[in-house]
Amino acid sequence: MGRVTSAKPHLSEHEISERIKVTTGRANRRWLVIWNALVDPRPAAQIARHTGVSVSTVHNVISIYNRFGPEAVEVSKEGKRRRCYLSKTEEAQFLASFLDEASAGQICVAGQLKQALEDHLGHGVHHSTVYRMLDRNKWRRVVPRPVHPEARENTQEDFKKKFPKLVAEVVGERDPTDTRAVVIMGQDEGRFGRISDIRTCWAPKGVRPKIAKQIVRSFVYVYAAICMALGKMTSLILPYVNTEMMNLFLEQVSMDFKDYFVIMLVDGAGWHRAESLKVPENIRLIYQPSHSPELNPVEHLWDELREKHLPNKAFRSLDAVERALCDGLRKLQDDPERLRSMTNFEYLKVTI
Repeated sequence: MGRVTSAKPHLSEHEISERIKVTTGRANRRWLVIWNALVDPRPAAQIARHTGVSVSTVHNVISIYNRFGPEAVEVSKEGKRRRCYLSKTEEAQFLASFLDEASAGQICVAGQLKQALEDHLGHGVHHSTVYRMLDRNKWRRVVPRPVHPEARENTQEDFKKKFPKLVAEVVGERDPTDTRAVVIMGQDEGRFGRISDIRTCWAPKGVRPKIAKQIVRSFVYVYAAICMALGKMTSLILPYVNTEMMNLFLEQVSMDFKDYFVIMLVDGAGWHRAESLKVPENIRLIYQPSHSPELNPVEHLWDELREKHLPNKAFRSLDAVERALCDGLRKLQDDPERLRSMTNFEYLKVTI
């Protein structure tokens, strides 16, 4: 018969029984081992068999309990961190030193943080240590939001604040007898062609997709105007960006929204300001500040088309590009809720 394993009477049988009732998981199994060793001392192998744990677990639990008492075997929560190089506060302080670089999009791979953490600790760490630390502190991998290099944030914020006033001025200048409902739209043009767009994609382990890549400089242009509040869109695929094409597009928007008085947000492109531009009677233009594409909700439409309908494809002709664009535009046009979710910017929600 093996050596008898017994527990010291730090707690009574009743006290241990109560802890067994109110605990779960690892903590419950520990108290069950201690109760067995206190009530019926016997070899560790027998206690292990009766409690469903390993013999080494019995030895460890009883040894810790006998030496340090009940506090040493308490487990406050299943899955609690048991081994760590830094406390949660120290982790937050460590990552805080990289906030400026992260805000500028300069932390591109976790290896940068791994090297810094190893230098901080004075020894190597596994890469999973870094990923778990990032997850605990709610860091995530995201695509940076593009902005124009000459963008002025103060100018953009001023424009957002002034936008309701600009709308009110336009509405105040229309014919007093015009009682059509006023809608606000965003308008922009996107260029699409046969330069293939390589993007990340999902694939099972061991599979590395091979995607044809080409640079063929032939393009078409999508003209789009979106009424964010209604979730409605007008779009045309045209061969050029110039005043003539813009006149055609505005005429189409005017017909599609003939029951509305349209206030359209546009950028400062030359064909939006040309003297020969013919703005229909039910449309008025408001120009966004220069170098501020992020103010225009239609920019999100181009991201959606490139990500969902054109990625990782090498088109053999512009006709094929147009077919893919038509398919994507129709699906968006048939899904008002999705259009609204992408484009209904808060500053454009003006009560008229």
